[in-house]
Amino acid sequence: MKIITSILFLMLLVLLSVGCSDTDAETGDMNEMTADELQSEIEEEGMDDEKYYLDVREEEEFAESHISGFTNIPMAEVMEDGSQLPEDQEIVILCNTQNRSIEVGESLVDQGFDPENLTIVMGGISSYEGEKEE
Repeated sequence: MKIITSILFLMLLVLLSVGCSDTDAETGDMNEMTADELQSEIEEEGMDDEKYYLDVREEEEFAESHISGFTNIPMAEVMEDGSQLPEDQEIVILCNTQNRSIEVGESLVDQGFDPENLTIVMGGISSYEGEKEE
């Protein structure tokens, strides 16, 4: 009986650890780019006028440190009403890691945005080593 209980307990731990993992977040049909790719793109080509750069962190986080050229609209506002965003432009979504960005992207898809026009910055600003404004 102890062996069965131990096995069940271990299986439960495995299921919980897999279900709570941030690294397994899926972006579905949305595009992905790493923070390094974003940095290279900005340093080599500058901000692309055909893209809308969106930082979904809270205003306090944005004020502390941000990438010049990104527009700050907190996650809750975007998820409530994405109509303030361009539907005909690629939207590059940034947060601290990528978890909020993925949630915002999923919400925008639910609101009718084309997932192919949404790009999630994987690793977020915490992985971005380029120039930041404070």
